Amino acid sequence: MEHRQFLYTLAVISVAFLCSRHLGAQVLRAGNIVSFKCLGDIPGPRYLDGRTANGTVGLAPNLGPRFTGTKWRVVRVGEGVVKLKCLGDIDGPRWLDGRTADSTTGLAPNTYGPFTGTRWQIVRVDNNNPNIVELKCLGDIKGPRWLDGRTADGTVGLAPMTEPPFTGTKWEVFPYN
Repeated sequence: MEHRQFLYTLAVISVAFLCSRHLGAQVLRAGNIVSFKCLGDIPGPRYLDGRTANGTVGLAPNLGPRFTGTKWRVVRVGEGVVKLKCLGDIDGPRWLDGRTADSTTGLAPNTYGPFTGTRWQIVRVDNNNPNIVELKCLGDIKGPRWLDGRTADGTVGLAPMTEPPFTGTKWEVFPYN
């Protein structure tokens, strides 16, 4: 009986371990509400903040009630590709939009027509932490593609690459509480 109990305990622990790793990798699953923290190496605000009142995107210093645009709903487009809908309290544009023609970001009112920058490829960069990602804009126009948090001044734009000096291109994604 002890052998059977040992095998049962081993199986439960193994399943729990595998499920916890899988669940961590599923933070960006369709329908989830998440927040993004910029991992740039310069001090400053860090949380991706959609400002629905004026259609801009920036970095907020925290996830407090003043920054309702730090909540994003994940909408799956295809394997490894998502759209991100800002859940800010104020009416206005909601879709994270990379504007590759001029390296800027903003919020788009919808995800069709000219708003091809609302599609984002999720690139995992840390095998030990599946919640560290880079977001690559899949817009139709050539130009910089990597979502870049600029912690020195709290802005967000697109970078041409993910290596230094563009340290704000790495993001930690986590469930919004």
